[in-house]
Amino acid sequence: MDTKKIRVGIVENDEFFMEEVKDTLAKIEYVSEVLSWNSAEVFLRDPKYKTLDILFLDIMLPGMNGIEVVRYLTEKAELTKVVMLTNMNSDEMIFNSIKNGALGYLLKSELGEMNHIIDVILKGGAMITPTIALRVFSNFRRNIDKPQIYLTDREKQILELLVKGKTAVSLAKFLDLSEHTIHGYVKSIYRKLQVHNRSELAQKVQEYSIL
Repeated sequence: MDTKKIRVGIVENDEFFMEEVKDTLAKIEYVSEVLSWNSAEVFLRDPKYKTLDILFLDIMLPGMNGIEVVRYLTEKAELTKVVMLTNMNSDEMIFNSIKNGALGYLLKSELGEMNHIIDVILKGGAMITPTIALRVFSNFRRNIDKPQIYLTDREKQILELLVKGKTAVSLAKFLDLSEHTIHGYVKSIYRKLQVHNRSELAQKVQEYSIL
């Protein structure tokens, strides 16, 4: 890390943990100022957030949650360097955070990694800690052998209605299509998913997270 001083922000509603984070950041010599907010709404109303070099953002916040915040910031292109700082280590939280623009994911039990993660991200990179990397690789291994199933938009629409219990007759009326056309789509869906009935279809959809 070069000698450039940086401003760091924290959005965290646990005041005791907030102080622990501030103490950790105070030991990093190139951090010149730490700004903090206890909710997403207070954070977004404060124009100072636009002056930050990097933001540490909790996921489980009262009101607007952290993933919604990082999505908002990414869409507005107002602050791109966001690290999720959380106790949540589920695959869903990790991938939703990354998908919506987070450049880092740090567990609250891993504050010792803050210096390194700031260094990597401010140099233009992205970082997850070894604990989170293990979950990402495990998820990748679980999914790598799953067959690639390609459905058209119309097939996906019909599949979603099928698993909700719609019949061919009700589908035809709902989509303003003939029953013959609906049966053709259903036959194609069954073939692509390699199933023979509704029960197998529902099981395959759940097993491979198709929808």
